[in-house]
Amino acid sequence: MSRPRKERKCKNCQHTQFDINRYTAAQDVTCIRCGTVLEENPIVSEVQFGESSSGAAILQGAMVGADQSRATYAGGRQNPLDSKEQTLSTGKRRIKKIAASLKIPDYIADAAAEWFRLALTLNFVQGRRSHNVLATCLYVACRKERTHHMLIDFSSRLQISVYSLGATFLKMVKALHITSLPLADPSLFIQHFVEKLDFKDKATKVAKDAVKLAHRMAADWIHEGRRPAGIAGACVLLAARMNNFRRSHAEIVAVSHVGEETLQRRLNEFKRTKAGQLSIKSFREVEHLESSNPPSFEKNRAMELKIARKLQQQQQQDKFEDLTKITESDPEDPSLKKLDKDELQKQILLNTILSDITITTDTLNEQMDRILKMKKTSLENSLYKTPYELSNSEESDLDKIWNMNRPRNLVKNLPKTDDILQKVSSEIELNSDDDDDVVLESKLTEEEVAIKERIWTGLNHDYMVEQEKKRLKMEADELTGNTSSASNGNRRKKNKSSLPPELRNDFGDIELDEDGTPRSAADSAKRYIAKTSVSKKINYDSLKGLLGGGMGLN
Repeated sequence: MSRPRKERKCKNCQHTQFDINRYTAAQDVTCIRCGTVLEENPIVSEVQFGESSSGAAILQGAMVGADQSRATYAGGRQNPLDSKEQTLSTGKRRIKKIAASLKIPDYIADAAAEWFRLALTLNFVQGRRSHNVLATCLYVACRKERTHHMLIDFSSRLQISVYSLGATFLKMVKALHITSLPLADPSLFIQHFVEKLDFKDKATKVAKDAVKLAHRMAADWIHEGRRPAGIAGACVLLAARMNNFRRSHAEIVAVSHVGEETLQRRLNEFKRTKAGQLSIKSFREVEHLESSNPPSFEKNRAMELKIARKLQQQQQQDKFEDLTKITESDPEDPSLKKLDKDELQKQILLNTILSDITITTDTLNEQMDRILKMKKTSLENSLYKTPYELSNSEESDLDKIWNMNRPRNLVKNLPKTDDILQKVSSEIELNSDDDDDVVLESKLTEEEVAIKERIWTGLNHDYMVEQEKKRLKMEADELTGNTSSASNGNRRKKNKSSLPPELRNDFGDIELDEDGTPRSAADSAKRYIAKTSVSKKINYDSLKGLLGGGMGLN
């Protein structure tokens, strides 16, 4: 049941009849009994149309939009837009254009336009390039929706510095108080990278393995504090190799836009985890694995152990120096007074070993190296001839310690035992550079040589494969007699018939060495003639007589 309409009454006499003056512009509403004016200049909400001078129908009145601060009249020239609205309209249009080039959905572009409106309201646009602010607004909207777009994508599309764009982004987040910006998940970038690397029908499998690797890295604390693009690039590289796809570091760097050193660092961090020690089959089957310690924790523990080791060495070195001072001030053995400085240091080392004082292997090796660099005569007199008489037990203990730490490649002039002579190879020739520490540090070990060879092979793999294909093709063409491919590059040359077989056989066999080179000048000339074409300017009969042995070209 509809509610009854309330009857209109005069405020003065409560009369219900009124008169509307339609002949004036004000159209006043007055009471018939007392003449009280109830309304004047009433607002009409109906749509009215008029006719212009050209006869076209136009809408009369004005329109105020939801995002406008004033009315907009028909015709456009009567009330033009102010500067702020022009900037907002231009910004929306450019945002739509950038979003279309990067395949960003329209609803994200609309959200970016609202962020641009807020930045314009807070006067954040003033003094900054419009492209930086527009790209930053789009990136914020993409981060809110968790898309795979990165800041460097906008930088590459707009041809502006990524550092300038990043600085604008940080200042905008602070100025607009954007606190709920979610962190980028590496799995968002994985599918994007996989599509760019073209894994064909195994793209889904590679992406699945990469996502599992990303979750495993997050569980092992590798994701914390790292760029998500670097984590995603390392996961895609590992997943590609798990599925027998050869993708180099340079290809991953070109797609993920991270440094090659950063990529290798993520791989090394994953290698030290428990998941990195599993096989491919075990990694795919295992669901729950104990988490490893964060890389920063392991790095700090290693640093602490290194510092503790150095402190221990320093303490033992201090004890050794204190013992040296005591021995120099009041030597127990009178024979020590007759020794020079080098012999005294060596004798103190022997006394320390025999007195069961704790000494590290590094200190022992350091003293042994110092002794080995002495002159031959001094070493012969000091190494095996002790200045005082030792008991049999002391001599046996000294021999054991010396044999454990004695080097295996002594110079030939030094005294050697029969056991050491058997271990020294007679083929090794030592020179003056073998005692140079700089030269020894410059030489690579066998393990380093193997690693360097693998790196070089990986970088030049494509070239080596291409050269091998060319070589095999040339050998196949020679066996089949197909030389058309070799003559394609010389199409402009006049085709000539090759040397007839009967004429080629008349020159005799060509004698070659083991390496395939001709043995004599005559054999070289025969080989050249057999490969060249027939020339009208050469008398082959005379040439046959020369090469037959009459001239003695050998």
